[in-house]
Amino acid sequence: MKRILTLTILLMCVITILAAGCTTMPASAPVSKGDTLLFLAEKEFQDNNLYAAEHLFRLAQENYTAAGDPAAALTARDRAMMARMMTFEFASNRSVMDQKIAAVIPGASAAERAGWLDGNMTVTLKSDGEVWYHDDTVSDIFWHNMTLMRKANAAGNYTPFYDELSPLASAPQKAGAGPYGEPVAWDGLEVLSVPRGELPENGTLKLWVPLPVESGSQTNVTIISVEPARYVKSMTGTDADIGLAYLEIPLGEIRDPFLNVTARFRFVQHSAHFTIDPAQVKPYNTSDPGYRKYTAPGKNIVTTPEMKKKAQEIVGNETNPYLRAQKIYWYVVDTYPYSHAPHFLLEMTNVPRSTYVLETGIGDCGAQSQYFAALCRSLGIPARVPVGYQMITRGTPPGTHVWAEYYLEGYGWIPVDVTVAEGAEWSYNATDDQRHRYKEYFFGSLDPYRYIIQNDVDVPLTPGAGDAVLLTRNTIQFPDAVCDTCTDNPSIMLAEHWTITVTKA
Repeated sequence: MKRILTLTILLMCVITILAAGCTTMPASAPVSKGDTLLFLAEKEFQDNNLYAAEHLFRLAQENYTAAGDPAAALTARDRAMMARMMTFEFASNRSVMDQKIAAVIPGASAAERAGWLDGNMTVTLKSDGEVWYHDDTVSDIFWHNMTLMRKANAAGNYTPFYDELSPLASAPQKAGAGPYGEPVAWDGLEVLSVPRGELPENGTLKLWVPLPVESGSQTNVTIISVEPARYVKSMTGTDADIGLAYLEIPLGEIRDPFLNVTARFRFVQHSAHFTIDPAQVKPYNTSDPGYRKYTAPGKNIVTTPEMKKKAQEIVGNETNPYLRAQKIYWYVVDTYPYSHAPHFLLEMTNVPRSTYVLETGIGDCGAQSQYFAALCRSLGIPARVPVGYQMITRGTPPGTHVWAEYYLEGYGWIPVDVTVAEGAEWSYNATDDQRHRYKEYFFGSLDPYRYIIQNDVDVPLTPGAGDAVLLTRNTIQFPDAVCDTCTDNPSIMLAEHWTITVTKA
């Protein structure tokens, strides 16, 4: 059985649990058309017909609204949102995806395309009697096939990440300079500019805007402004685990052609380079609150028996936490190819990212990093997963990125970037020795081209959003929002109107 099918079975179980206990029709009580549609929608949802369920939930919402029942309309809307989020990243059936592959890789034969579509690293969703393919399937084919990847990079005479960072990774490290150096000052501007016509006439838009926080490598953080200031209700502060500005915007007050929200800030980011002597690593203080926090299981960084078993298989008889983390690093880098994860689906079905990688053997930067952290925590090594952006790809805006850190007594938080390290394999002109040196760098060293918003994943929003269906609760790299008068999930719409610029000061 394909590895990906293990996840499919898991998702099916979660869908059944989500649907259990939802709306049912009493045997004798009169029901409205909206009630009937909601009941039918729940049945389709439970049967894993998510596209049909969303359509019926929307019809129920319309009927409740027409009948003057706003509370029931809101319930139907939220259920429609959930169904939509689960299918959001799966827009193509097999024939459509086959055409997309043929357009991007015209030299591929029908047999080659079929092999990729049926491969055990292809992310699919079974719903409504069809198999649907993840939107990033075509790019994932390149990530999984180094011959294709290197050929494409050679044609462009450019390897992302590797070309920018290999000079840093191969440069001699300054002895005795401490773990942080090469400070780079950055100016940041975030802009949310939403056409007024895409928002309801009335109601309140509750908005969480990401901001930078202080960390080991990110210092001198200054929030210059968040506008419109009159709508800002709170900010978490730069010393929190997550940087957020919370706004409540009365939509009835917005008369301009656009709703504009901006955030300006500055920070200094340092390169990091830790030289570890395994003999100097001190024992952990297991009673320390910080130790307990970062070895405890989380929503996505889990320490299940299966995770602990895998971690023990990787480290064998090794007991030194530094050498254990090193073994885990090389195992993840060498074993798990990069592949875009279906984050919306995982979020809606409560499938931990670390479990996703363990079950499927693939993952993107967020999933791979949370898997590394889960393996570390399973062995009693404190670990966390910073979230933010990376500012290195030439000629493009900052890109969302996630990496990892583990903690050693006597040294502090040690950076690890399993995904950027894997980028050495994408280079078309690097030697094997150069690739190995590049990978070595990202176990204990990091470039200064980072913008950190969260010091760890799964940090709750402040203030909380209750049971609202959000874009994601795992990471906040775009604004999240709640709006009871919106007909769809506002976070998805807002992401389309979000821009970020981070430039050297």
